[in-house]
Amino acid sequence: MELRQLEYFMAVAEELHFGRAAARLHISQPPLTVHIKRLEEELGVSLFDRTSRRVSLTSEGARFRDLIGPILQDLEEAVEDLREIKAGRRGRVRVGFVSSASYELVPASVRDIRLQHPGIHLDLHPMATGEQVEALLENRLDIGVMRDAPLQSGLQFSTLLTEQLVAVLPSNHALASEDEVSSEDLIQLPLVLFPFQSMPGYVTKIMEIFHPLGRSPRIVQRAINQENVMGLVAAGVGASILPASFSSFSIPGVVTKPITGRPTTRLELVTDQHEGTANIAAVVAVITEAARRIGRKEAS
Repeated sequence: MELRQLEYFMAVAEELHFGRAAARLHISQPPLTVHIKRLEEELGVSLFDRTSRRVSLTSEGARFRDLIGPILQDLEEAVEDLREIKAGRRGRVRVGFVSSASYELVPASVRDIRLQHPGIHLDLHPMATGEQVEALLENRLDIGVMRDAPLQSGLQFSTLLTEQLVAVLPSNHALASEDEVSSEDLIQLPLVLFPFQSMPGYVTKIMEIFHPLGRSPRIVQRAINQENVMGLVAAGVGASILPASFSSFSIPGVVTKPITGRPTTRLELVTDQHEGTANIAAVVAVITEAARRIGRKEAS
C-alpha cells in the first residue's frame, strides 16, 4: 500500500466524483480509477459504490476514510513542521545562561524571539559557565550565554557585551564612601567569589586584578550565583567583585564602586562549532542584536 494510493482515495472520498478528484490531484481520471481499484484489491473490500450517475462510499469505505483521515492530517502537519524547522521558523532551542544575563539580556531576547519567531520555543536553563561548556559538548544545549568563557576545542565564541568589573561592599564599610577602590584596598578584605570550576574564566579574570601585587586575595566564601554573593556581602561576610550591570540594582546593605584601572569582563555567546540548524541561527541573531542594543544604551 502506497501513501499515494491513500491520498487518491481521500480525494475521491471527499469529492465523491472521480473527475473532480482527478482534477484536484492534477492527474487524468483513468490512472486514478486504476489506483483505487488496486487499493480495493489489496484491502479485499469495495470502498466505493459506483453507478453511471453517482459515486458513494460503502460502509467499509466510510470507515477507512475515518481511520486514515487523521493519519494523513498528522503526516501533513509533520511535513509542514519539518519545513518550518528547516526554515528557522519553528522548533525548540535549548539556551543556557549565567545569572548576570538574566536581568536584561535574557528577558530582552525572549521578548524579541516571541515577536519575531513565535514558532520557536526557547528551553531556558540558568547554568554556570563551566556547566554550560560541558552541556554544549554533550549536546544538551544549543546555545550558551557565558561569562569570560574559557576557550574550548569544538566550540565557537563571540563577545556579546564587555563591561567593567566593580567592587561590591557592605554599605557600612569604610570604603563605601570612596569614589573608587584599588586592588590594594581589595586585597585587605575578605572576599566572596565563585567556585573556580563553575566560573573558571571569570575567577581567573578577578585574580588578574591582584597579579601586580604579587599575592592572592583572601577568599572566605564561595557562592554559586550573583544573588548569593550579594546576600553574603550584605550580611557582612566579605566584599566581592561583580560585573558593573549589578550597579543598576538597588540591593539593601550593598554598594558598588569602580575599581582603579577599570578591569573588564565579557559576556559571550557560545555554540557548537559545527553548522547548526536555521532556528538556532535565528535565536543567535536575536540574542546578538539584543546585546548590541543594550551595549548602545549603556554607552549613551
